[in-house]
Amino acid sequence: MIELVNVPSLTTVQDLGRYGHQKFGVPVSGVMDEVSARLTNYLVGNDGGAPLLEFVLGGPTVAFHSSAVFAVGGDVEVKLNGTSISPWASYWAKRGDLLEVGVLRSGVYGYIAFAGGVRCEPVLGSCSTYLRAKFGRALRPGDTLNIGPAILTGREGKRLPEEFIPRYGSESEVMVILGPQEDHFTGRGVDTFLSSEYRVAPESDRMGYRLDGPRIEHSEKGADIITDAIPLGSVQVPKSGKPIIMLADRQTTGGYAKIGVVARVDVPKVAQTRVGGKIRFKAVEVDGAQKLLRKREAMMEGIKLYLRGEVRAYRIRILGEEVLAFTKTVGRG
Repeated sequence: MIELVNVPSLTTVQDLGRYGHQKFGVPVSGVMDEVSARLTNYLVGNDGGAPLLEFVLGGPTVAFHSSAVFAVGGDVEVKLNGTSISPWASYWAKRGDLLEVGVLRSGVYGYIAFAGGVRCEPVLGSCSTYLRAKFGRALRPGDTLNIGPAILTGREGKRLPEEFIPRYGSESEVMVILGPQEDHFTGRGVDTFLSSEYRVAPESDRMGYRLDGPRIEHSEKGADIITDAIPLGSVQVPKSGKPIIMLADRQTTGGYAKIGVVARVDVPKVAQTRVGGKIRFKAVEVDGAQKLLRKREAMMEGIKLYLRGEVRAYRIRILGEEVLAFTKTVGRG
């Protein structure tokens, strides 16, 4: 069991989302940055979808009431019993220990994973907190959470190599697949969208990020459409001409024209851009976005096996490009 001693910012239990219920109007929700969340889980030997804590900007202080193995994901100062330890590494905590997580130096969302995952009562098959529907709630000081059963031996002492650590800055180029309502925008409007710099507006949250920047011009078809589905990363453009990127807590349907959809590999990059941060868009074809997603997923699987000690990682050069490769550890499978 753990206890939340101090909770300076929004902290919730999340997993990878609540799938299969959008036809009933239930959003997917889940973590905002699936890459960072999955890597943090891998560090403690969990599957990527195990429930964990997600915090916004400032991390909580956690008291341990039993032994546990934990890891913190994010560009943040971490202390265990007052001694500085590293993020992106797993540690053993014993009963009475105190974990203090500071303020993120970069990015918006950080994660704390525990071997065995955070135990909760699933709602529609998921532990993800969705505040608008009161599926779970924001955590408060004094809250206690149970950790799932896990063999702790061998799960501590894992460290994510530097080349695998996510890096998020204040300026991002984001790949976007144009459409599905590209005909609701003039050619000049599309050019504006792809050539302009936009800033994340303060009126942004887990549902979507509003962007400030040049107005995107609609065609004679206008900003409104017959309501249709909103996939992750959809870029809606209402009558104001200012784009909105729909994220984890997005509604299931919407009636504003979508000029594009952010490629899934770049959704974490969007989510980790702070208010005032700059975003530029670059068009990509569907097959190009899918190729990059397959490459990322192959890398994530390799990292998971690497942290389990089942493979070794090394760099090779192919056609002038340096890439990471994994080979099985001798004596394993």
